[in-house]
Amino acid sequence: MQKFILHLSFGQILLLIIFWKPLSIIKKEKEDGEAYKLANQFKQRVVTSSVTIFLVIISIYFSHVPYFKPIFVLLNAAIISLALLEYYQLAHYKGFQPLNLLGVGTTTAYVISSFYAGQEPNLSDLPLFVLLGCLLLFFLAYFNKQLEPLGNIAVNLFGIGYVVIPLTCALQINYFSSPHITDGRLWLAYALAVTKMTDVGGYISGKIFGKIKLASHISPKKTIEGSIGGLILSLLTSLAFYYFVFPFKHPISFWQSIWLGIVISVLSQFGDLSESILKRDAGVKDSSQLPGLGGILDMTDSLVFTLPLVYLWLKVS
Repeated sequence: MQKFILHLSFGQILLLIIFWKPLSIIKKEKEDGEAYKLANQFKQRVVTSSVTIFLVIISIYFSHVPYFKPIFVLLNAAIISLALLEYYQLAHYKGFQPLNLLGVGTTTAYVISSFYAGQEPNLSDLPLFVLLGCLLLFFLAYFNKQLEPLGNIAVNLFGIGYVVIPLTCALQINYFSSPHITDGRLWLAYALAVTKMTDVGGYISGKIFGKIKLASHISPKKTIEGSIGGLILSLLTSLAFYYFVFPFKHPISFWQSIWLGIVISVLSQFGDLSESILKRDAGVKDSSQLPGLGGILDMTDSLVFTLPLVYLWLKVS
């Protein structure tokens, strides 16, 4: 795990060195204003992403330290809650009235219960009881003659299923333990890296080679060339983990790393397009306004389908 952190930290610094200088020499004349704007956005994206990656690596590395475990769990609950609130904001734009406080409470309870369910076999069903309580409370909240309970309850519960349950798989992967898997942190790092390299590969190759639109009615800027570039970089990242990160005792073969990398990339892009459908329907570009990244939901949309896939892979392997 220490070597993995050193490799990623070095990679961040190298990325900054490679891209910062070429972008900084772009002229700021009015006739080149669009190029300067794009370069500035990319520079901002690189810096913000690098800081985020560094914080994520540090958090994952210390997540098995006893005194840091509660902090790590609450950090996960906070991030997932923010993503849920951004989804609820999209619903608000469409005229719905989601219950933000109850949604955040349910998220926190589900994340904490999932952590304890992984630590204590006797508590394995605790998250199901939390979801049952969530279902009851959302119906109970509309017993006081609030308007349009059908649509609002559906929006509230979909947020739990679309955001909270899938993203909580990150915590379940991190603390996953079996006779064949000794450190779930490596698998969480794998899931995050392969997923996000799809985004990176898609962004860079799309900017350089992008011509053919992938789904212009959903996301006008996405191209088939970008999609292929994301798939290739995702596959290379998966193979890099197979050769350099995973110990030989981890249950993954060469061919499994190939198909797993491909499927993760496809699901990552599917998750991105899925959120784009919601944003386009709500009439917004970004779920929030984080510098260079959009919003928390924009950052995590590609993980909605990939984290459950990796978690299920660990369960069946």
